Amino acid sequence: MDGTLPENEVGLIFQHVARQRVKLLDEALAPHGLTSAQVFLLNWLLREDGRSQIELARLLGIGTVGVSGMVDRLEANDWVERRPDPHDRRANCIWLKPSAMSKKQVLSEAAAMVNEVSFEGMSRSEVDTLLRLMRRIRGNLRQALEPDDAEAGTAKSAAR
Repeated sequence: MDGTLPENEVGLIFQHVARQRVKLLDEALAPHGLTSAQVFLLNWLLREDGRSQIELARLLGIGTVGVSGMVDRLEANDWVERRPDPHDRRANCIWLKPSAMSKKQVLSEAAAMVNEVSFEGMSRSEVDTLLRLMRRIRGNLRQALEPDDAEAGTAKSAAR
């Protein structure tokens, strides 16, 4: 970075964009009794149904108690069901119910609307460039958080 932007501006813009996208998505999902957090969980199940609550917590970056509360609400609204994990009797796996599968189009339309609003006035080339740069930033952050080997982690810790 060349230092022309105030140090905090990038972080604030990232926070504002993320918050505003979530708020718009929440508004679109409210008529269906869903929140964006629940949809993030449902999307992981749409990719691979029957994930454990522990795995969902890891994928969503939240605690198992938070996942349990989300699953409780989704289960009460007939979107998912818990079944015992065949590999761990202490754990449950979460499975989509047919009612959730029938709402897949609603989820896709809400996400498409948020993207359409977000990228309004941008060319396809600008969107592609933005996504490429965002992926690079995500990769840089992931690499800083999960060093490939213990030696790299030690070097990064010493530098902090």
